[in-house]
Amino acid sequence: MSEKDDLKDIPPLVPERDDVASHRSNKRAQSQEIVRPSYYTRKVEVSTWPVRIMLILLTLGVVVGGYGAYYFYGEYQNTLRQSELRIGDLEVRLALAGETAVESDNDLMDNINRTIEQYDLLWANWRANNRQFEEFQGEIARLKMSNEGQDETTATNSQAIASTSQSLMANETKINSLSNEMDRLNLSLNSLNTSVDELIVMRADVESIRQSLNSGDSTVLGLVGRLEYMEESMESVNAHRMQVNDLLSQLQGNIEALQRAQSAPDSF
Repeated sequence: MSEKDDLKDIPPLVPERDDVASHRSNKRAQSQEIVRPSYYTRKVEVSTWPVRIMLILLTLGVVVGGYGAYYFYGEYQNTLRQSELRIGDLEVRLALAGETAVESDNDLMDNINRTIEQYDLLWANWRANNRQFEEFQGEIARLKMSNEGQDETTATNSQAIASTSQSLMANETKINSLSNEMDRLNLSLNSLNTSVDELIVMRADVESIRQSLNSGDSTVLGLVGRLEYMEESMESVNAHRMQVNDLLSQLQGNIEALQRAQSAPDSF
């Protein structure tokens, strides 16, 4: 309803005839417009404030938009500079990476060439080793054929070695026994030497007795005592002699057994 009332208040574009006549007849009115003052006043009251508000809002919008555009433009410039710096850094890194990649590629090609050379050497060594292995297999086969006839000999030799080992152990025991007998024989010989020395003394005593008898010495009791001592000494010497003879017989038997035992392995 208010909009319709406002439309009714809009002044007509063509003034009425009465208004034109009064305007022409009145000199004071000629200095004013033909339209009625009420229309003009209401027109100003109705249309000015919204326009002002719109202008203020538009001005604020333009200011805010300009500030926002300036702010975002500054952010865009900062982002653009950072992007350019990053792009420059990436270009430098890319150039370094390209140089490193070229060097790595060259090193890789050198390594590949060396690997190929080593592979060729390994292949040649493998073929040489394969030939040597085949030769070894042939030699092993020949040795196996030549050794087949020697198995019995090896078994016989093993038995002979075992028998020889037993003989050596027995001989070692006999040698130890001979060593003990030699020690006893040495003791007996020492005792026999002592008895011989006593016999020499007894011979001197016998000679002295003979001279005393020839001279007719009357000390018969002393002579009898000396003769008894000489008889005891003779018996002692005979006992030592028999002991030495027994030891010599045992020693000779052990030596002969040892010689037979040593000649037995040589027969194999």
